[in-house]
Amino acid sequence: MTPLAILIVLAGVAILHFVWPFLAGRGGAYSTSSLRAAAWAFEKIGVKGKKVYDLGCGYGVVLALAKKMGAVPVGVELDPLRWLICALRCRCKVLLGDMFKTPLHDADVVYIFQWPSVNERLADKFAKELRPGAYVVSYMWEVPGLRLVDHNPRLRVYVYQKT
Repeated sequence: MTPLAILIVLAGVAILHFVWPFLAGRGGAYSTSSLRAAAWAFEKIGVKGKKVYDLGCGYGVVLALAKKMGAVPVGVELDPLRWLICALRCRCKVLLGDMFKTPLHDADVVYIFQWPSVNERLADKFAKELRPGAYVVSYMWEVPGLRLVDHNPRLRVYVYQKT
């Protein structure tokens, strides 16, 4: 294989790595969350001692923040490479799998940074699985069907609570 062919294959793998959850219909393409937005929301909620799920946790920046703030973080990641990096980086529970198939009955807080169409599908899951009082923090996009308890338009973060 020529160096150019190797470079083309590696570029294709890299591109696929960033968009395959979207192509699989299981989440958005990879993009990083705002730590400032997550920290603002976690401080409002008070996550110390709470179980915080990050659905589509990527490389684990939000999980590391939750852990630093005293939460019990649990990540869910579909991409095996990001899952491995996150698990090694965060040293917390990181599930390799589909966020739509991951039970959330024990979640105190769920953090998401997904696309609006994904948030609509997750809203149904939250309605069925989250216990009353559980929080959902969504970076960037609204989540229909949940009670909005706080919003920071500057940071583009929404905090919801299930009734």
